[in-house]
Amino acid sequence: MPVSITIKAENESPVLKMFEHLIGYDQKAMFDEIGAYGVSSTQLRFVDQSDVDGNPWKQSWRAKLQNGQTLRDKGLLMNSLTHNAFENGVEWGTNIEYAIPMHFGSHILPKTGQYLVFNVAGNWRKVKEVTNPPRSFLGINQDDDEEILDIIGRHLSG
Repeated sequence: MPVSITIKAENESPVLKMFEHLIGYDQKAMFDEIGAYGVSSTQLRFVDQSDVDGNPWKQSWRAKLQNGQTLRDKGLLMNSLTHNAFENGVEWGTNIEYAIPMHFGSHILPKTGQYLVFNVAGNWRKVKEVTNPPRSFLGINQDDDEEILDIIGRHLSG
């Protein structure tokens, strides 16, 4: 099942104002470059272990036990990020189902029985519930805004 998180710019966004001036311009190549940048910027958050605003993610149990990184065990989520460029916009994200609870956080209770039983890094856990904190990775920050404006500027002057 594909997963979609939509982020809309505010009316005062410099990126949005720049797009208003591009009506009639062949934008697909520009949007493709913006999408590639968006994927790269998002993947860097997995490497840096931080959210869109640069705040560090809370380290997961598995990462603590293995002295590893959160959401980087096999790298499936990070490596699933991709983009689609259109004539009038771009989107980037993932189709991995667990992206939503990882991005927004989740609270898990047992469906049957009193406990959740699972293995973390070779250690069995038996707990009544699990709360995963949000580890947001999708979004656009001020640095992204500036890079996207640079991409737009290069395409307009090219």
